[in-house]
Amino acid sequence: MEQKNNSDQVLNTVRSIVYHLNDVNWVKMTQKMMALPINNVKLLDDITNIIFGRALKRQNYTHIYAQMCARLINDSKFNNLIATDTEITFQKVLLKKCHDVFYSNYQEELNKLKDTMKNDNMVPKKCLSGVLNNFLFDFQKRSICNCRFIGELFKNGAFPEKYILKCIGDLGKEKNDNNYELQMHCLCIILQSVGLILSKTSYDLNKKINKLVSSMENHGMSSTLKCLIKKLKIMNSKGWMDEGNCF
Repeated sequence: MEQKNNSDQVLNTVRSIVYHLNDVNWVKMTQKMMALPINNVKLLDDITNIIFGRALKRQNYTHIYAQMCARLINDSKFNNLIATDTEITFQKVLLKKCHDVFYSNYQEELNKLKDTMKNDNMVPKKCLSGVLNNFLFDFQKRSICNCRFIGELFKNGAFPEKYILKCIGDLGKEKNDNNYELQMHCLCIILQSVGLILSKTSYDLNKKINKLVSSMENHGMSSTLKCLIKKLKIMNSKGWMDEGNCF
């Protein structure tokens, strides 16, 4: 009971930290996070869930959460909190959560929701379309925010290059489904974050950007996605200098 109470206190402190994180206080809040007594795997997982969940909800502050996570990962004492299990670190737990969202399957999750709604007599039939539309919006937002978070983690040295290249490669694969535009949007978001760093490696960004530009001939593409691709083209041609938001 005492351990549960201590864990609850730690989690409440974490919520207070991440819910009020901003450009001004993030260093101080990160130091406060490092001082927390975390001594078991479940508590570490719960803490990571809170940080990760909040990072995906506050898309305008994603870079701040990534900076905080990078500091926590680079602090060996915090990253290796569970001394009894050297295989479990904060970084590994966090990257697993990023991976799970990145590779989540829209159709599978939608089918699960539909099955749940069929068995739930509390949901009026006239509300079903609204629930499904909200699910689509939330899925798209979560996917895009996760890719933005991944890109920011990479910029801060907290997401390995081999993994970011795999993400880019998987997003670049052509698919004939309803989520192809979301896939391209996520690819643009990641490239926008990591382009400057990758441009200094042997990775061929020109090939990836040219493929995106050629995809603009798709007449069904949204103006938002076309704008993102145009911005990437400009950034690539100017050595990945930030051109500011295009919308």
